[in-house]
Amino acid sequence: MISVISPCFNEESVLPSFLEAIEKIIKNSDHEFELILVDNNSSDSTWEKMKLNEKKFKNIKLIKFSNYFGKEAAILAGIDNCKGDAAIIIDPDLEDPPELITEMIDQWKQGHEVVLTQRSSEDVSYTKKILKSFFYKILIFSSEKNQKIYRDSGDFRLIDKKIINHLKNMRERTRFLRGLVSYIGYNQTIIEFERPFRKKGESKSSYSFLYKYALDSLFSFSNVPISLITKCGFSLLFFLLIFTLFLIFQKLMGKPIEGFTTVLLLIGLTSSFNIIAIGLVGEYVSRIYTEVKNRPSYIISKIYDNESSSS
Repeated sequence: MISVISPCFNEESVLPSFLEAIEKIIKNSDHEFELILVDNNSSDSTWEKMKLNEKKFKNIKLIKFSNYFGKEAAILAGIDNCKGDAAIIIDPDLEDPPELITEMIDQWKQGHEVVLTQRSSEDVSYTKKILKSFFYKILIFSSEKNQKIYRDSGDFRLIDKKIINHLKNMRERTRFLRGLVSYIGYNQTIIEFERPFRKKGESKSSYSFLYKYALDSLFSFSNVPISLITKCGFSLLFFLLIFTLFLIFQKLMGKPIEGFTTVLLLIGLTSSFNIIAIGLVGEYVSRIYTEVKNRPSYIISKIYDNESSSS
């Protein structure tokens, strides 16, 4: 069985087209499928559209959150509730083409436990392209040698049951699926595709969302930022020692540097470094605080499957 997991948030305009595409793939496949739709407490009629279309599928599970818990939590809920020998994670906005599912399954049958997808092109603004490029460069730089992150590779992927079982045991609150799958390892391959233009609905990737996602991804995945503080601290100390020796030398040569400019520059330099260092440490501390509270990653208010309904 293949599980198709789709995290949804305010997808009323695109959901019928997405389900139609998934239905066509299931009918043309020899595999058995289960479809898991997770509604992240949408403010539109996403849940109602799910219920209207559920009779089209033999194996379907609908999950509704009691509040908005984020995309990573929605993916985790799908993983926790899936029964397949492999799971495919796909957004319902049709920017990740469902037609690739057949090729992903073929790669899985050839022995790849993880089948990633990589966007060779996508229709986004120039500003977002620059920001995404910067994000991936930092993320790749911060990755451990045994943890490979692919540029422009999103959550659209196939993962084998082995990976699913490992992910179920990783219960950290601040999650980064791409990093976790990379950490788990196994035999991975990648499929390139051109990302189509979004025909319906609005993108959820606002600049504030991307900023928060970038911070969560970096600080939950890598220890490099906090290690970098130590290296920068020693570098700054070395620079200040050299500069102090230079000032002493100038004084002995009878050419002291006058004025407050140099002093103010040094104070500004050290203060900026301290503020950045405290901020970076604070990011890690805040995530530790979130983890030790041990709250659930999500709360389900309604769940429906083919056998029972609690909606």
